Amino acid sequence: MSKQDASHTFRAFISYSHADKETAKWLHRSLERYKLPKKLVGKSTSLGPVPKRLSPIFRDQDELSASGNLDADLQSALVNSMFLIVVCSPSSAKSKWVNEEVRQFKALHGKERVLALVIDGTPNAITTEQECFPPALKFELDANGNTSEKLSEPIAADLRKAADGKKLASLKIISGLTGLRLDDLVQRDASRRMLLLIQVSVASSSAAIFALALAFYANEQRIEATKQRAIAEQESKTAIAVSDFLVNSFVNASSEQENPNEVTARTILDRGAKRILQDLEGQAVIQARLSTTIAKAFTNLGLFDNAIDVVDKTAKVSGLQISSATQMKAQALFRQGKLDESLQTATLAEQLLQEERQRNDKLNDSSKFKTLTDIASMKAIIYSDLGEFELALDEFDIALKVFEQNPDADTIELVSLLQRRALLLSDMGEMETASADLSKAKSLLLNSVGEQDIFFGNVSLAQAQVDFLSWNLEPALFQITQAIENFENLLERDNPTLADALSMKGQILHGLGRLKEAELALTEAVSIYTNAFNGRHYLSGIAEVYLGLIAGDRKNLASALAHFQQAKLHYDEGYGGIHANHGDLLVNQATVLSSLGEIDQAKTDCAEGMRILNETLGQDAAFTQQLQEVCNAIYAL
Repeated sequence: MSKQDASHTFRAFISYSHADKETAKWLHRSLERYKLPKKLVGKSTSLGPVPKRLSPIFRDQDELSASGNLDADLQSALVNSMFLIVVCSPSSAKSKWVNEEVRQFKALHGKERVLALVIDGTPNAITTEQECFPPALKFELDANGNTSEKLSEPIAADLRKAADGKKLASLKIISGLTGLRLDDLVQRDASRRMLLLIQVSVASSSAAIFALALAFYANEQRIEATKQRAIAEQESKTAIAVSDFLVNSFVNASSEQENPNEVTARTILDRGAKRILQDLEGQAVIQARLSTTIAKAFTNLGLFDNAIDVVDKTAKVSGLQISSATQMKAQALFRQGKLDESLQTATLAEQLLQEERQRNDKLNDSSKFKTLTDIASMKAIIYSDLGEFELALDEFDIALKVFEQNPDADTIELVSLLQRRALLLSDMGEMETASADLSKAKSLLLNSVGEQDIFFGNVSLAQAQVDFLSWNLEPALFQITQAIENFENLLERDNPTLADALSMKGQILHGLGRLKEAELALTEAVSIYTNAFNGRHYLSGIAEVYLGLIAGDRKNLASALAHFQQAKLHYDEGYGGIHANHGDLLVNQATVLSSLGEIDQAKTDCAEGMRILNETLGQDAAFTQQLQEVCNAIYAL
């Protein structure tokens, strides 16, 4: 067997066919970049204390020679590696080098230290063309270290979308490399939605962590419009300033036909949306640009269907699609949870912008830079929600590069960009890098606008989320308190941004076990959302889910179910149809039911919740797969 684990030079040796080198490169990079959650670092496992990182990982980057033996460097790396990860495909199954690496490693360290990552083909296939396991992996070794005829059962993760997918497969490999349970890793590996896996048998206080996904998702959706959302009606004033067109929308109001006290920003926006189509015939560019502004206002008001409708109808009537309006449609689709459609629309916006730049149209350079930055940021957020963190990070890098090229770049825009990237980095477990981005953002704010600015509060809110993900609850509470003080000084009491912060405070207090304070913060958040949006809204539903989980902590099933029912009503009206959060709600409800002994109903709720998630997000989504693991645990009860 292997030497003492502390003596190994490499955490793992990646064995692969060079036909699969791109996957091997991805795996190498992902493992070395992965930072173990702070709460788990140092935890005692069968492999010893959990390290901060898994590096170094060995991957041979050169083609092997034609000789029949592994060279000295490879043999040394095999000896000094704690684990072997075999990238399994029909190509690797046919590779004599992969087979020899597996054979030698198993002879040195035993089969327990061999992990398989299936990327193509079939394990133990009937035909050799489909077989993905090399013989030394498929069969056990005999006493002489040679392949026997006895089948082996290696620990395997399946990278393919129809199976584990990238996210879950990588966590399975990390689980094997650290000795941690997969549940532990999924619990602490937050996506923006941050729905954490738990042991169903523990009290429902643990289940509250699942609702983290909802608040983070809502906050991220709202960040894209941070600059305008302090007062949603301000968007209508911006639209008015675009041209005399919207001024006439006010002029056309008549006190004989309308109650002046009931004419709102929504009234003006609805009127403006109609007049774009009716009164500006033949003025395609003006129609398109006004549709952008009105769509942005509708989106900030949470009227996503209206935003999409004004962009689509204007493009149809005018015969002109422009990048900025298409980008706003992508944002509205994203906030409805339609990730694939949003990504397609954002990509179209990117193509339109390229065409606009080639035509050298009348849009100024600053507008082009901003639109390109907005599109890249939007794609980054979508990729992140789809679990494609590397692609998301690439898009943020593009946005930052474009920002640097913009001579008229706004410091506040850079702050927003750093804030969004920090949330992504925290999802990837890169807490230190995320905090560095937020520190830079705060420094920029202090040198430009000072602490008494809404963006300072936004950055403090983001830092609170990062600290919470790291389970640094006291620092998180300090940051969220700072954010709330900022918002209370600058915003009206019914501003939804303040409610966002109160919802985050409720999560933190719940984590600290201060249930009464958590309940008060979440209840106040619901009240503010209700006033701000004149009724039900999906953000209120998110807070109600937390209140339901708190009731579950108190073993009050009737109260918990009442809160969950309220959450459903908010979702029904807020989304205007079935949304992924409906499925998420049912799984959360199932965890409370199972913890209080209502197993049959819990299984029913899980089944319906997973049906919704499969229909809305798809079975390959990392979020869906995580919740499937939760329901599988409930089904096993």
